[in-house]
Order: sequence, then structure tokens, then C-alpha cells
Amino acid sequence: MRPIPSSTTFAVPETLINGAVRKAKNRLVPMIIIMYLIAYIDRANLGFAALRMNADLNLTPDLFGFAAGVFYVGYVIFEVPSNVLLGRFGCNIWFARIMVTWGLLSMATALSRDVVSLSIIRFLLGFAEAGLAPGLIYYMTIWFPKRELSKVISYYYLGLPLSSIIAGPLSGLILDHMNGVFGLKSWQWLFILEGIPALIIAVVVLFYLTNTPKEAKWLTEEERAAYDRMMEEERNQIASHGHADLKASLLSWKVWILGFAYCATVFGLTGLVFWMPQLIKQFKVTDTVVGLLSTIPYIIGAVVMCWWAARSDAKKERFWHFIVPSLVFSVGFVLTAYSTSPWASLLGMIISTAAFLSAVPVYYTLPASFLVGAASAGGMAICNAVGNIGGFFGPWILGYVKQRAGAPAALYLCALVVLIAPALVAGLRFTNKQMPWR
Repeated sequence: MRPIPSSTTFAVPETLINGAVRKAKNRLVPMIIIMYLIAYIDRANLGFAALRMNADLNLTPDLFGFAAGVFYVGYVIFEVPSNVLLGRFGCNIWFARIMVTWGLLSMATALSRDVVSLSIIRFLLGFAEAGLAPGLIYYMTIWFPKRELSKVISYYYLGLPLSSIIAGPLSGLILDHMNGVFGLKSWQWLFILEGIPALIIAVVVLFYLTNTPKEAKWLTEEERAAYDRMMEEERNQIASHGHADLKASLLSWKVWILGFAYCATVFGLTGLVFWMPQLIKQFKVTDTVVGLLSTIPYIIGAVVMCWWAARSDAKKERFWHFIVPSLVFSVGFVLTAYSTSPWASLLGMIISTAAFLSAVPVYYTLPASFLVGAASAGGMAICNAVGNIGGFFGPWILGYVKQRAGAPAALYLCALVVLIAPALVAGLRFTNKQMPWR
């Protein structure tokens, strides 16, 4: 790990700070990855359940898209309030509450009988999970200095590819082998079994996570003091050119532009998450093989993401490290839509997945570069809330287009929409050259 310079105000030995940050990484990052991994399994397993569930519930592509997307309506409504409550109750208590409620509601998805009941449960699931993603980003800004942030966020975002690597084969096995057990359909077992881990990890989170460096009993007294001074100085530096209070972040047009950029990116993500299993089904293979094949884009994407984030930190550059993968994200969709070979389509999905995973960790460093404290919690929540509007409209619009014009048309639409993100960030860059881009 690259040494972190000591404060200009306090004489803090670099070895002391480096050791404390290393301890924090080793203790907190694995749990953060596990939390996001479980969250994404419970959010995205609908795509695998659709292989059996859609026929049982009489879901057309546009109805499935609506049910998938309505999750984000509840998510958006409660996202900012959830992050405000996180600051009031503490990260460990609030994260545990989120996990208990989403675990129960994920399991309750097995009770769906039609598009109405499925949509209601999905809406409540989004409401329950709201605040987790921006809350975790905010939590990382409390614990890790800016120069480490892209790398740490990439570790956190490993939860997404890992969830697909784990859930893909697991979901396929459940769908192929659990049908009829105790009178339940295999897709019902999928929701029940994959919802249980959230309840278990919620208990661990409550007692394991430490809210701030000041409270870290697993650091020595000297490490706690040095860590807190380092992070306080960085917060003061950010506040000097950015925002430190909640109201300022809510009114910042830069925050809203970044939110709309993320909205376009999330729109493209829904094209991957909810439709990839159905695209892979074109190979005429079993659900188990669909699950195995769906891991390939995420395995490759995880490797590329970690390398790209480390490169961004090493180069101390954020702008082009977001723009380049955002453009490649679009190219992957075009290749998937244009190709007539299933293998070429899979290559396109690999390219899009790797590009998306590389862009997002760098994206989160952009609001973190000018937001701190309460403004960071609120601003991150706004970016995520506005971004997840794309999560609602994405599946719905793509399902509608797919049903009426075919899958290639839906993928071309994804390719077009995701280009909005680099366009907005480029506009922000060239109209705000005083904004820090490191």
C-alpha cells in the first residue's frame, strides 16, 4: 500500500497511519463486500426466477420489466431519509435494520401470485433496502482517505460480480432440482433460500461494525488519535472547496448532474442484470448451465475493475478513468445487439459488464471529492436515488421495447442511453475546472 503522507498540522508517523488503515481495511472491507453481495443476490435473483416464474405468473416481458423496476420506486422514495436516519442511529444499527427487513421481504417474494402481488413485494423490498448502497459509500468515506477511496470502493463493488458468480450457479441448481419440494415451485425456493443469509449477517453486522475511528477498540489509542486527526484534516480540506452541510448538498447542481449521469449508467445495468439470463438461454441449455455461463462476464469484470480502480488511484486521475469505461459500456451493448452468434453476444456482455464495473467505483469518487460529513451522506443518497430512477424505467422500457421490437432494439437503446453519463460528466468537467478531479 502506498504510504499516506502525514498531516501538515500534526506530526504523525507514517508507519502508524499506514498500520491503522491496513487494520481498518482488513476488518471492515470483507464485511462491506459480504453485505453488498447478499443485497445484490436478493435484488437480482428475479432475473433467474423469471426463467420459471414468468410462465407461472403469466408475465409478459413488459409486465416482468415493470415488476423488476418498481423495486427502485421504493428505493428512491426512502433513500435520502434512510441515509439521514443512518447518521442518527449509527451505521451498525441501521445497516442491521436494513438487512433484516430486506431478507424477510425477499423471502416473501415466494408468495407472489400475479404481477400485482409481485410488484407490491418488489416495491416494499426497495423501500426496505433503500440507503444501503449510499450508506456504505458514506461509511467508507468516514474510514478511508481520498487517495485510497477508488480502490476501496472497487473492493466493495466486488459484491456485485461475486453475487452473480455465486448466485448464478446456485440459482440454476435450485431451479433445476427444487421444483415440487414440499409442494413449492423451484422459483419460490430460490427466493426463500437466498433470503436467509441477510437475516444471519444482520446479527453479525450489529456487533461487528465500528461506526467511526474514534470508537475502534481494535485500534491502539495512538492509532485512533492519529487516524481521527488524518481524516479530520482531509474533511477540512474538502469542506474548503466543497460542501459540508446537508442543505448545501441538496441544493448543489453538481450533485444533481452526477445523479442523472448515474441514472443513465443504472439504466444500462438493468439491461445486464435482468435480461442476461434470458439472453444466455438462447444457447438452449439447462438453467444450471445458464447460471454457470452468467458468471463469466462477472469473473472477468471483477478482475478488470480492481485493476482499473488501482490504476485510477495510482495515477490520481478520475475523469478519464470514468469516461473511457462508460464509452466501452455502450460498445458492448452494440456488439451484443448486432451479433447473430450467441458466443459473440456473450462477448458483448463481457465487455459491457467489465466496463460498467470499472466505471462505477471511479464514479463514486467524484461526489466524494467535494462533499464531506452530512453533505456526503445526503449527496451520496441523492446521487444514488436519482441514479436508481434508471433502475425503475430501465427494465420497464426495455421490456416494452423487447416485446414490440425485439431484443436487439432494446440493447441498442441501452447503448444509446448509457452515453448520457459520460456526456454529463464531461460537461461538468469543462464547466467546473476548479472542481477537484482526483
